[in-house]
Amino acid sequence: MNDIKLLTAISFCFIFNLGFSQTGPGGVGTNDGSSDLVMWYRTDNGIISTGTDVGGWENSAGYTEHDMSQDGATMPQLISSSLNGYDEIEFDNNGILQTGKNLLEPNNFVTTDASSFTFLKTNNTTRSRPYGTLPKSTSQRYASHIAWNDGTVYFDTGDISSPARMQLSQTGYDSYSSWNFNSNSSTGRQLYRNGDLIGNLADCSTYNAHSSQWFALGKDFDGNMTEFILFNKKINAAERIIINNYLSAKYDTALSATANDYYTQDDNANGDFDHNVAGIGQASDGSNHTDSQGTGIVRINNPSNLNNDMFLFWGEETKDPTYDFSVNTTNYTEQLNSKWRVSKRGSIDDLTVTFNLDEIILTGGAVTSSCPDLELIVSNDSNFLPSNTTTYSLTNDTVNNTATANSVNFTDSDYFTIRYANQIVWDGSSFTGGSGAGGAPSSADSCLKFLVLSGTATLTEDAHVREIEVLSGATLAVNDGFLLETENRIILNGTLNLLGEAQLIQNHTGPDVNLGSGQFTIRQQGTTNFYNYNYWCSPVNTNSTTKTWQIDELEDTSGPISFTTNLNADPSTSPITLSSRWLYEFNGTTDNYYDWNKISEDIPLNMADGFTLKGSGASGTEQEYIFRGMPNNGDHTAIAFSGNDFLTGNPYPSAIDADLFIADNSSVIDGTLYFWEHFDTNNSHYLKDYEGGYATYNLMMGTPAVSTATEAQPDNSGLTSGVGSATKPAPTKYISVGQGFFVTIISNGGIEFNNGQRAFARDSDGGSIFYKTASNKSQLNSDERTKLWFSFTEPQNGTKILGLGYDPTNATYHYDNGYDAITFDEFKNDAYWVLNDKKLVIQALPSINLEDQLTLTVKATDAGIYKFAIDDSQNVPDDLDIYLKDDLTERYYDIKSSTAEISLSSGLYENRFSIVFQDAQTLSNEDEAFNSISVSYDKTNKTLTLNRITDLKSIKSLKIYDTMGKSLLSVKSLESNTIDLSSFSDGIYVLSLKTTDHASEKSIKFIKY
Repeated sequence: MNDIKLLTAISFCFIFNLGFSQTGPGGVGTNDGSSDLVMWYRTDNGIISTGTDVGGWENSAGYTEHDMSQDGATMPQLISSSLNGYDEIEFDNNGILQTGKNLLEPNNFVTTDASSFTFLKTNNTTRSRPYGTLPKSTSQRYASHIAWNDGTVYFDTGDISSPARMQLSQTGYDSYSSWNFNSNSSTGRQLYRNGDLIGNLADCSTYNAHSSQWFALGKDFDGNMTEFILFNKKINAAERIIINNYLSAKYDTALSATANDYYTQDDNANGDFDHNVAGIGQASDGSNHTDSQGTGIVRINNPSNLNNDMFLFWGEETKDPTYDFSVNTTNYTEQLNSKWRVSKRGSIDDLTVTFNLDEIILTGGAVTSSCPDLELIVSNDSNFLPSNTTTYSLTNDTVNNTATANSVNFTDSDYFTIRYANQIVWDGSSFTGGSGAGGAPSSADSCLKFLVLSGTATLTEDAHVREIEVLSGATLAVNDGFLLETENRIILNGTLNLLGEAQLIQNHTGPDVNLGSGQFTIRQQGTTNFYNYNYWCSPVNTNSTTKTWQIDELEDTSGPISFTTNLNADPSTSPITLSSRWLYEFNGTTDNYYDWNKISEDIPLNMADGFTLKGSGASGTEQEYIFRGMPNNGDHTAIAFSGNDFLTGNPYPSAIDADLFIADNSSVIDGTLYFWEHFDTNNSHYLKDYEGGYATYNLMMGTPAVSTATEAQPDNSGLTSGVGSATKPAPTKYISVGQGFFVTIISNGGIEFNNGQRAFARDSDGGSIFYKTASNKSQLNSDERTKLWFSFTEPQNGTKILGLGYDPTNATYHYDNGYDAITFDEFKNDAYWVLNDKKLVIQALPSINLEDQLTLTVKATDAGIYKFAIDDSQNVPDDLDIYLKDDLTERYYDIKSSTAEISLSSGLYENRFSIVFQDAQTLSNEDEAFNSISVSYDKTNKTLTLNRITDLKSIKSLKIYDTMGKSLLSVKSLESNTIDLSSFSDGIYVLSLKTTDHASEKSIKFIKY
C-alpha cells in the first residue's frame, strides 16, 4: 500500500469511528447493511428451521435481499450445539439454500474485489461445491469447490478460464477449516487456510452476471458448514487477522502454525473465553482496524498510539449470556454475571471502552445521570480482588443506552467486566457504605444496593436504596414506624421483617421482579370483637407463579392460625383459632345480599381480592395479625364486570394513594371507595342486628360511616350495616396496609394496581386500622378547594355526614365520576342529595353560587326531632352565609351559627329542605329587581327592547320561543338591550331570560305585529 492509500484508509477509519460501531465478524464491517459486508450467514443467528429441517438462513449483514430459503429435494439438517456449543448445518448434495432469482445491484454483491470466509468440513473430496452462483455457468461464476477431482480446491471469480480460477491441491478436508479467498484488481488473488497463505496469483477477473444469477449454499456439497462471510471489497491484512482469530476462537479450531494466532484466551488453560471475540490493531504492512464491537456488547476503539504488529483482542466467557448483576462473594460487590479477557500484542493503550446496555438487566433501573454508579473493572485476577483491580468510571449516555470509560489500559491476559460502584453491606456485625448512622442506609442512598450477608440487620431510620438482597440465613428488620423504599427488585433468600407500622415501597414500573425463596413478614391489627367484620386484602403472596395467598396462612405472634366452623373464634388456643363461618368475598350486582360468596380458608385468593374476617374474641380492642410470604409488588389487574360491586383492597405492604388509584381506574370504576366500619358496640351475628356503616372517599372528599347509638336502624343495601357508634373519622387519601374496600364497576375491564400508587402512611398518625388520617412524606394540606360536611341526626341520635365540595376544574352540575358519590347504605331515617335520580352522600359543584338551592331529601320513618348542622368545613369564606331552608314553613335556619332542630312526622320529604346561601330578605331584594324586568315592542323598527336591565353582562342566556315551544333564537350575551325581530312573522312569542345573579328563569310573553 502506498502512502496516499494508507493515509486515506486511516483517515476514513477514524472518521467512521465517530458515528458507527463495527458489529460485523470480529468487529469488521457492520450488521445493518451500511458497510462492505454484504453476506454473513452464521448458525448462531437467523436460522429458520422446523425441527432439524432448515428452511431458511437470514443474512446477518443486514441486506435482507440476500436472505436465503430452501430449494431442493431435501432440506439441509441442523445439528445443534455440536461445535463448541454452536450449531452446524449439514448438506447432502441435494438440499440447498439460496437467495432470490438475481443478485440485484452489483454493489450488493461482488465484481472484481472481494473477500470471503467459509468455515466448513466436507465428506466428499471429488465433487463438493460449498457455495457459488447459480445457474452454473462456464463463463461467469463466483464459486468455490472444496474439494473437486480428488483433493483439488477451486475458487472462481468471473470467467472460470485463467485468470479467473485459483486451483490447489490440499488434504484433510474432513476436519473443519477456515477458507479465506481474496481478490483485487491490483493485488491479485490469495487463498488462506486457517490463516496460512496457501495460494497467491497476480492476476484477477471480473464477475458481471448479477442480473442472471443468484447465490446458493450447499449446491453439490456433502459436508457441514457453520459460517460464511462475504465482503464486496478485499479486506486489509489487519481485518483478515481479526476475522481469523474470531473464527478460530468461536469454533475452537486452531489456526496454522504460521498464521497470526494472536488471541490466546480461547485456550482451555486460559479459561475458554471463546465467544463474541473482536479485535483492533495494525498489521505489519501498516494496514489497521481501530474500532470493533463484533457480536458482543463491548466496543473498543480510539487507541492513542498504534504501530505495526500491535493488536488487542477480547473475548467473553459466556455464550448467549442473559446479563444480570450478582454478588461477587469474594469482595461483595454487585458485578455483571459475565466477564471478558484480553490478549494484547504491543503497547496499544489509552483506549475507549463502551458497553451497550440494551441487553443488560440493570438492577438499578435505567442508567441516569443521577446515579452514575457503573464502573469498569480491570484485573489480572479473575475474582477481581481489590489489590489487583483498576477501576474506571463509566459515563452514561441515556440516549444510546451505553456506558463508556476513557483512557483505559490493559495488560496481556487481563480480565474485565462492569459492576455497580458501591453498595451498602451488613456483614453480620456492622454496616458499611451507607450514609446513615454507623454506615447504615438512609433516605439518601437511592443509587446503592443494600446487601445483608448474615445475622440480623436492624434499620432504625427511613432508608431508600436501589435494590435489596438478603442472603439465606440472614435477616433484615425494619423498626416500627420506618419506611424501607427501593427503586427496584428485592432478592429475598433470607428474612425481611417489618415491625409494627414499618412499610415497604418499591418504585419500579412493570410486573413483579422480586426473586428468592425467603420470607417477608408484615403486621396489621384487626378487631377482637367476636361479632365484627374487618374487610381485608393480603399484602403478600405465597405462590411465586400465581401470586396468590390463602387465609389459612395468616399468623398471630405464636404462629399459623387455626380455623373452626363454630360461630365464634377461640382466643384461648395458641395460636388463636378463628371462625371460618364468616369468610366471604364479593363481586356481584349492586345491592344484592345474595351475591356474597362464601369461601373457605384454604382457597387461593388473587392479589387485590378482598375478603371478610370476624374478630378473635381476645381481650383488648385489637388483634395483631402477621402476613408471611413474598411482598406483593408491581402491576396487577383485577378483572371487573360492569354493574357489579367488587370487594377489593390495598394489595401492597405500604399504604396506597386513593387519589392515584381512582385516577388510574376512572374508566372502569365510578370513582368512589367505600370502607366498612363494624362498630365496637356490635354484639350479634344476626344481620338485622348488625351495627355498622360505610365510610366514603372520592377525589372530592371523604365522609365517615353513619353512627347511631341506641335503636336498630336496618340497612337496605344488602351489604350489611346497622346501628352503633362510629369511632373512626372520615377516610383520607391514604389506604392502609391490608385494608379492603368496595368499588362500583361502570364498565367491563380491569382494575389497575401499580407501584406508582404506593405511599408511606402510618395508621398511628390517624389513630386506627381503617381509613386513616395518615401522615405521608408531606403532612402539609395543599388542597385549597372549599368543602363542607353537613351532619344529619335522626331521633335515635344516629348521625350521617353529607359532603359538599367545590372543584372548578373537575366538577359540573351533572353527575361527575370520582367527585359525586352515591350513598352505599340507606337507612330508615336518612338524608341525601339527589342528582339525576341518584342518591348522593357527596355532591361536587364547580363553584359557590349564591343563587344555588341544593335540595336535601329527608326520609323520616320515625317521627321526632331531626337535627341539621355543619360538622366541619375547609376553605369556606368567612362571609359566606349558609342556611337550611324549609320551604314548607318558609324559614331559614342559620346552620353556620347553630344547629337546626325540626320536628318531622313520618314521611319522605323530597323537596322541602335545601341548603342555600342567602336568607329570605336577600332573596326578596333580588327577586324584586329580577321581577321588574319587562319588554316593549317597537313596530316601526321591528325591535324588542329589554327594560330595567342595568347590566347586560349579567345575562347568562336569552331565548325566544313560539307558542308551540320551538326555539327561534338563543344567545348567551347581548351587545345592547334591543333585539332585531325583522325576520320574525307576526304573532305571539315567549322570551326566556336567565341572569347570573338569580337562580330562576323569567318568561315574558310579547306580540310582534
